[in-house]
Amino acid sequence: MLEFKEILEARYMTFSSPPTTNDALQLTSSVLDLIQSIEKRKRKRKANDEKAFREAVGLILGDLLLGFEQEENRWSYHGLSAAAFSEAPVGYDNFKITKSLMEKQSLIEVVLGRNHRPFTWEEGQEETFAPGRATRFRPTDALIQLAEDNGITKDTIHEHFITHLPRKVIEVRKASKGKLKGKKMKVPETRQYKELEWQVLLINQFLSSFTYEAMSFGGLRRIFNEGDAPNFNFDRGGRLNHADGGGYIRMNKDKRKLIKIDGEDVVEVDINATYISIMHGIKQQPLPTREDIYAIGNIPREVVKMWFAISFGLGRFPRQWLPKSLREIKEKCPEYKPWMTARKVEKVVLEYFPFMADLPLEDIGWSKLMYLESEIVIGTILELMSVHNAPALPVYDCVIVRKSDQELAMRILSEQFYKQTGLVPKLKKGF
Repeated sequence: MLEFKEILEARYMTFSSPPTTNDALQLTSSVLDLIQSIEKRKRKRKANDEKAFREAVGLILGDLLLGFEQEENRWSYHGLSAAAFSEAPVGYDNFKITKSLMEKQSLIEVVLGRNHRPFTWEEGQEETFAPGRATRFRPTDALIQLAEDNGITKDTIHEHFITHLPRKVIEVRKASKGKLKGKKMKVPETRQYKELEWQVLLINQFLSSFTYEAMSFGGLRRIFNEGDAPNFNFDRGGRLNHADGGGYIRMNKDKRKLIKIDGEDVVEVDINATYISIMHGIKQQPLPTREDIYAIGNIPREVVKMWFAISFGLGRFPRQWLPKSLREIKEKCPEYKPWMTARKVEKVVLEYFPFMADLPLEDIGWSKLMYLESEIVIGTILELMSVHNAPALPVYDCVIVRKSDQELAMRILSEQFYKQTGLVPKLKKGF
């Protein structure tokens, strides 16, 4: 049976990892021979069409195998509508026929997404269908064995299908409107757009010049949200995310601490309670002197943190815990008690943070806070890069740096936070 988490955390197929070794090219030829042996065509493809089909199979293989290389889950995903391929290196028709033929040859498993049959979850899982999920794909044992027969083992897949840095690095999405994330939208490539694009391209080029262990670097893309909001000015969302659909950001901390940059161990430097700290700056309020900003009253920090996350997400205070939120609280916080309702937590929060009472009346939601967070992190990366020739890998509200750069990164991250908020943040380091 499938696990819900596996399906939820599948790797997005970007078609940016072609076969780059003789072994990978031979594997691609082997797969082509298998699927074309059962393909029923009235006439042979023209030379250019055959070349495009071969390239498509190689790119699809790269994504499927790199998805399989992930430790936690081995699924990849991509939408099946023609619109989902409008800007993709692989065309809709070539993907559709390759998917169909590989499935018939038992080279891939397929779990259809939205508006298709429901998933069969692991025993005890309550959800029976998750609308809005794109179709998922996973290599079968037969395809993995075929790869091994061609000299490609699970741990070396990324060496045979090397991910190219992305050319499109700015993405704008509409408001989500209850879905997991909003639809992509096209925006004019203004001077501001070009400046943002150039910034990310420079970061990608710089970070790709270093060697990495326990991870691969396939480039970053900056994703802005709520692009359909009135007066949108690239000031909502804006986090740096993987361009290749996988990578170090989605690793758990135990995996990330194994990363080495140019052979050196790393540390993670991040901001304590980022959104509420930024909110203090917006409201021109000093940060609390206590070590943990979320430590208020007799409410566990995980419960307080969840309340803030929901409030910033909704732009108002929750009346009650939703079942999903309550399950997450109970999983993360054994100290949770039934009396800790959303309304009780709200009362305690407003005692410690009275300025939060204005939240429902203001346009200060998660997307605006995330934008300021992204400016702080990107400012830190750019200064470390341009002034100190030091790499910094973003992980949302923190950066991964070499141990020798730790103090430098903490100073610059603090300075960038002050530049955006007028406050000196509380920083912490991990690993």
